[in-house]
Amino acid sequence: MNITRRYFLKSTGALALYCGISPARILAESGLSLSDLKPVTQGRTLVVIFLRGGMDGLNFIVPYGDPAYKSLRKSLLLDSPGQPGGVLDLNGYFGLHPKAAALQPLFAEGSVRALHAVGYAFNTRSHFEEQDTWETGVIGNTVNSDGWLNRHLATSHGYGPVRAISVGDNLPRILRGKAPAYALHGIADLKIPSMAQGDDAAMKAALEHAYCTPTPEHRDNARDLLSQTAATTIEGVDIIGRIAAQPYQPAATYPGTEFSRRLMEAARLIKANIGVEVVEIDYGGWDTHQNQGGTNGRYATLVQDLANGLAAFHQDMGQRMRETLVLTISDFGRTAAENGTGGTDHGWANCMLAMGGDLMTKPAPSPVLTTWPGLSKEQLHQGRDLLHTTDFRDVLGEIVAKHLGNPLLKTVLPNHDFKPVGLVHPIV
Repeated sequence: MNITRRYFLKSTGALALYCGISPARILAESGLSLSDLKPVTQGRTLVVIFLRGGMDGLNFIVPYGDPAYKSLRKSLLLDSPGQPGGVLDLNGYFGLHPKAAALQPLFAEGSVRALHAVGYAFNTRSHFEEQDTWETGVIGNTVNSDGWLNRHLATSHGYGPVRAISVGDNLPRILRGKAPAYALHGIADLKIPSMAQGDDAAMKAALEHAYCTPTPEHRDNARDLLSQTAATTIEGVDIIGRIAAQPYQPAATYPGTEFSRRLMEAARLIKANIGVEVVEIDYGGWDTHQNQGGTNGRYATLVQDLANGLAAFHQDMGQRMRETLVLTISDFGRTAAENGTGGTDHGWANCMLAMGGDLMTKPAPSPVLTTWPGLSKEQLHQGRDLLHTTDFRDVLGEIVAKHLGNPLLKTVLPNHDFKPVGLVHPIV
């Protein structure tokens, strides 16, 4: 098996370390030192689901009580609760898309909550720019920024060699940076590839010799850091390899979709107690410019898959959901009015879902957290989009500080003055 240094490092998410960038650098740039790092809250996990393409939040958490809603949506209109194909009532003003029925009991018991009218003031409506913004948490300089989840990892102490995993084919921007993170399609995929003769021990020994054996240049910080990182990577590969060798029987029946399979992999990793604190899952296809449909069509299928997968994950996790918080994010919302092709175009503010974690121990007074701006023409942003009333960095910051327990908020999400959201309570 021919495996180069660059390929090995790139495939394990450690290429930045190979270039000689120390984890201490991000702290130094903020006037901090390694002694400022604090341990994260042990046992807490954050699962971030990126709904790529720009989800239409107005037809997921539906403001059916807003007088302007029905005039903005024609073919996409979802009727009031009690009508055929109507929304599932949440609080007398907002309703849940009927295809998301699997989440209704979780809303009712308080373990799922929606945030609405979330965004920020400089949205460009560009997929590339806005995905970068939501992944880096930095406004206007995303090209040179690492992911905010990676900055969390780089500014805190964890409890295992496998702290962050993306269940997918690539390591997303949100996890790229100075701290090691893994990307894998499935648990069985994250292992040292077998050689032609099946001699896995020889492959491991070769990697250890290349990366972990002290050299005459061991005093060089970059090489020393590379050696440490490679050792951690190999340790993580071994740990996940042992998990893969054990059969997994989920405590729920997952739908047979790729998204649900990834959620099941996430549950398996978290319940293995190896110190995983951050999991990222991509779920694409939400750019619904045409034929979006109301209770049928592509959008409804996506919503149903999302809801059914989350409900299965919640059941599978059982009591572990009290320590696991799931959060959905997306590029941006969609236009308030549908377009001429039965779809919606790139918009502004959007909804987010939060499930589990502190929500299960301290139920919220309302299933929808929002300062609702309204949908009438004069209330819309630029006369076309839902206006944002909550900055997305306030939501992310509250989760980093209060769920994960990282106090270095200004380093994880720089250049922002944080305001309380009320989603997550302080850790006790």
